[in-house]
Amino acid sequence: MPETQELCYDGPPSTASAGACKTGIRTCNDEGTGYGPCEGQVQPADELCDTPVDESCDGRVNEGCVYPSCASVPAGSPSGVYLADPGAAGATEPAAIYCDMEVDGGGWTLLYSSIGSDEGTTMAFWDIPYLQRFSSKGEPSVDTNVYVGWLYLHGTEYRDEVEDSEGKVAQLFHARTTGVAPDTLRFKDPEIVSGDSDIYNAQFAAGWSSPDFDADTWTENCSAKYSRVTQHYGGCWVYNLGSDADSPVDDDGWGPHLHAPAARRLGLAADESGYTRVRRISRWVRW
Repeated sequence: MPETQELCYDGPPSTASAGACKTGIRTCNDEGTGYGPCEGQVQPADELCDTPVDESCDGRVNEGCVYPSCASVPAGSPSGVYLADPGAAGATEPAAIYCDMEVDGGGWTLLYSSIGSDEGTTMAFWDIPYLQRFSSKGEPSVDTNVYVGWLYLHGTEYRDEVEDSEGKVAQLFHARTTGVAPDTLRFKDPEIVSGDSDIYNAQFAAGWSSPDFDADTWTENCSAKYSRVTQHYGGCWVYNLGSDADSPVDDDGWGPHLHAPAARRLGLAADESGYTRVRRISRWVRW
């Protein structure tokens, strides 16, 4: 019938109304014999790396784009996995990283995340030898155990956060540094921006140890004492990625623990032990 209109779309049906794609309208001609062109429709196109839009309409933003860091991902992009040019540790191709694009202006890269597990597998993940300090372990996700050591060679801004047993997330501290000493992983000129100074001093501003290397500030090797967990240590810790400080320190291999008084200070749930289990501890880096 002349002037009758209907919705139309010439792209793959699965992409209609997804991402940047949208349906159009076509109008029946004056003779009532057929419809004219589909006007106003947007079909899938190649991804543009400087926009936060899913131009290909496949549910993934900026796929195939390679960025120097998460801070270079376009503002407004969703948090998730992106490709970065690692430029470190002998890597020869882009590496997948997880970007937080929401907290404190976004642009944060996930350096590590320790996830508590009733399967008892988390503690062993953090047994990282000295020669593997710039290596990567696990897949980039805030919900799985992951360690991306080469990011230490780039970071100038850090924040640590914890998720308690009830799912509440709190920032432990926000810090800045001018770099890191590659041989010891000690931060250069560290300073706290905000957060808990006790945790900052114990887990950032002091030393670093692995089971076979001692650069923490305690008289003994904190990593060797606490279940071979590699991380930054003071003397020895307020949080640990894989060990408990209550006996037995392995705690059935659960993983991340936080000093219970610190948890309560942050308004987080704590059990009756001195070092409470938490669901997750993560470190983010930006540059």
